[in-house]
Amino acid sequence: MDSPSSAPSSSPSSHDDWALVNDDAEIVASVTTDSHTTSPNESTHEEEGADTTLLGDEVPEGYLSVRLRQGEEIKPAWFKATQQVDDFIAKFFAEEIAHGKKIRLIYMGMLLLPTRSMGEYGIEENGVIHSVITDAPPVPHPHAAHQTNLKTLSPQNTLLILTGVFLYGLWTLFYYFPHFFTWKSIILLSVFSVMHMSAAVSCLTS
Repeated sequence: MDSPSSAPSSSPSSHDDWALVNDDAEIVASVTTDSHTTSPNESTHEEEGADTTLLGDEVPEGYLSVRLRQGEEIKPAWFKATQQVDDFIAKFFAEEIAHGKKIRLIYMGMLLLPTRSMGEYGIEENGVIHSVITDAPPVPHPHAAHQTNLKTLSPQNTLLILTGVFLYGLWTLFYYFPHFFTWKSIILLSVFSVMHMSAAVSCLTS
């Protein structure tokens, strides 16, 4: 007979337990919802940051944007169609030029000559221009160049030049006035001419 009265007494405690469970479920659900709602914002910020990194420097109005590739590194650049290649190199490779480097630009297998304009090569927007940076050739020392000039103007070379001019004048005189020459003088002139030519050849080959 006590069992019917004991059943209603257990009902309030069970309701309290279910209320606590429901409260905990609502808290967990709200935390999960917040985490899911904030993650798209974070991804949006990350995408905006990536876009900012890709854009980098803004291209000025009237210029064409390109990409400069040096090995694995790519950096943005821009130019006008009338701009010379040399001016483009000086603008975007100032640091390398200051260190005495030589810069060559290649687009679609074509070497961009420094004296030509950028528009002559048909470079497309966002096209990739490859840069090849090497050490500049050493400049010859002025003293060494002076010694080279002295070698070219050595007394032996000067004597050969003067002798050649003298023999050329004699042969010209013989051509216009052959009656002034005897057969002995003609033989001597021929011998001296052969000697002069052999000396000149030996000087050039040495």
